[in-house]
Amino acid sequence: MLKKTLPFLILLNFLLISCENGLEGNLKENLTPSTSLTLGSINLPEGERLLSQVKISWWGDDPDGYIIGYEFYIGDPAQANTNDWTFTEKADSIFILPIPENTTDADVTFSIRAVDNENAKDEDPPSLVFPIRNTAPTVVFNATETPPDTTFSIASFGFTAADPDGNSNLNRIEVALNDTTSNAIWIEVPLSSTLLTLKIETEGVGANAKIFVGKALQELSEIFEGVLLNSDNELFIRSIDNAESISEVKSYKWFLKEQTSRILFLNDYSGNNSQSRADLHLDLLNQLGISSIDYIDISDGSVAGGTRVQLTSAFHNRDLSDPTINLALAQWDYIYWISDDLNRNIGYALELTSQFFENGGKMFVNIPIEFISSQNSLFQFLPFQGVQAPPDERNAEFIIQKCEPISKSEGLDFQPELRFRNNVFPSYPIIPFSESIDLFQGNFKVLFRNPTAISDYDGINTVSAMNPEQSILYFGFDLNEFTTASANGCKDENDADAPPSDLKGLIEFIVIETLDFKQ
Repeated sequence: MLKKTLPFLILLNFLLISCENGLEGNLKENLTPSTSLTLGSINLPEGERLLSQVKISWWGDDPDGYIIGYEFYIGDPAQANTNDWTFTEKADSIFILPIPENTTDADVTFSIRAVDNENAKDEDPPSLVFPIRNTAPTVVFNATETPPDTTFSIASFGFTAADPDGNSNLNRIEVALNDTTSNAIWIEVPLSSTLLTLKIETEGVGANAKIFVGKALQELSEIFEGVLLNSDNELFIRSIDNAESISEVKSYKWFLKEQTSRILFLNDYSGNNSQSRADLHLDLLNQLGISSIDYIDISDGSVAGGTRVQLTSAFHNRDLSDPTINLALAQWDYIYWISDDLNRNIGYALELTSQFFENGGKMFVNIPIEFISSQNSLFQFLPFQGVQAPPDERNAEFIIQKCEPISKSEGLDFQPELRFRNNVFPSYPIIPFSESIDLFQGNFKVLFRNPTAISDYDGINTVSAMNPEQSILYFGFDLNEFTTASANGCKDENDADAPPSDLKGLIEFIVIETLDFKQ
C-alpha cells in the first residue's frame, strides 16, 4: 500500500511547487491565415474574353485557429485602403465586374484574403486578372401586352429588359415617342417597371401623353409632347447598362384615334349583318340629335359550341383588363352596347367596366335573350338573375307571335309602340332580381311540338330591366324584330292598320330620358 501511495505524493508535491512558482516559457504568436483561389490563371484564345458576370470561388486555411470569413477587393489591391475590402462568409459568389463607361473591354483584378478567429488577415492575398467584355443589354415588347391596331386615349406597353452580363448590370430603361433624334427626348422609366401606359390629353393646343408605369399606374413627372391624333404614333424603347452600352432600339406603331364624344358605341353584332345593325342604332341616335359618337367594332371572333368568344382584339389583351381596359372604357360617360349573342364580349364586361361605373358611367345593353346557365357570370353584371325555361323543356318552347305588342310595366309612364313583325321562337323571359326595375313585358305563349299546339302562359314575362342604381339598362330583343313601314301588316286593338313600331321613341326613352345620355 505504501509503495502505491509514494509516487502520488511526489507528483502532488511537484504540482504544488509549480503553482507557487508559475509556468515558465515563451507564448507562441498567432499565425496569419493563407488564401487560395480555385482558378489559378485564365487562358483564353486570342481575342476571346469573358462576360462581365463571373463566378469566383476560393478557400482559406489557418495553421493555429480557424477561418471566420474572407475579404475581397475588385481593382488594384495596391491602391486599396483597409476599409475598401468587403467582408463575406461565403467561399464563392457571382460578381459583375465593372467596365468603365463607354468602353467594351477591361482587365479587372480580383483579390481575396482570409480572416481568422484572431482577426488576422492573409498578408499576401492572391489576385487574378479577369479579361472581360461587356455585352449590350436587350429590351423587347411583350407580345401579349401591346396595344391593338387602333386605340383612343389609352395605350399600354409591356416590356422586358435583360442583360447577358447580369440584370444587376442594367442601369436604366428609356422611352421616346415619335422622335429619337436627340438624347434629350428620351424619358427614363424605373428599372422595376415592366408596363408603361400612355393617357392622351387634348386640352389646349395639340395633344400630350401622360406617362404611367406599373399596374398601379404610378405617374411620372415627364410627359410626351407631339402626340399625333388620328394618325400613326410610334413608341421607342431602349435599355442601357452600367457601361453605358445601349441596346437595340425597339419600336411599336399603332393608330391613335381622337376621342370626340362622351358616348362609346360598342358593336359586338357578329356576322354579315353587323354593320347594318349598327347603322340602325346609329341612325336612331342621330334622329335624336346624338350625332357625335365614338365607335369600336368588337365583332371579331366567333362563338363555338356555346362557349364564350375570346375577348375582342379591338381591346388590349385580357391580361391587361386591370388597369388598361378599365382605364380606357372609363374615359367615356356612356356606353351603348349591341350584340347578337350573350356568349360574346358582354361576358367580360364585369371585369372591364368597374372603373367606368365607379366614375358614374351608364350603359345600355341590347342583346337578344337566350337561355344560359344559372352559373353564368353575366348574372353578376346584367340586371337579372336568370332566364326562364318553358314549362315542359323537352316538348315545348316559348314563342311570341307576329304582331304581338311589347307592354310596359306597372307604374311606368312610357308605353312603347312596338310590335313583332314575325313569330319569334325560341324566345325567353328574363328573371329580374328583386331589386331590379322591371320595364317591359312580352306576350309569351308556349309552343308544344308533339302534338303541335300553342297555349297561353301566365308566368314571368319580363324582357327589359334596369339595375337599382339605374346605371345598366338591358333590352332583350333585336330591334330588327319589330315592324317597320315596309314590313308591317299588323292590326291594332281596333282592327285598323297598326303604325310601324316606334323605335325612335323606345331609344329616346331608354338613352335620353332614363340614362340621360349626352354626347
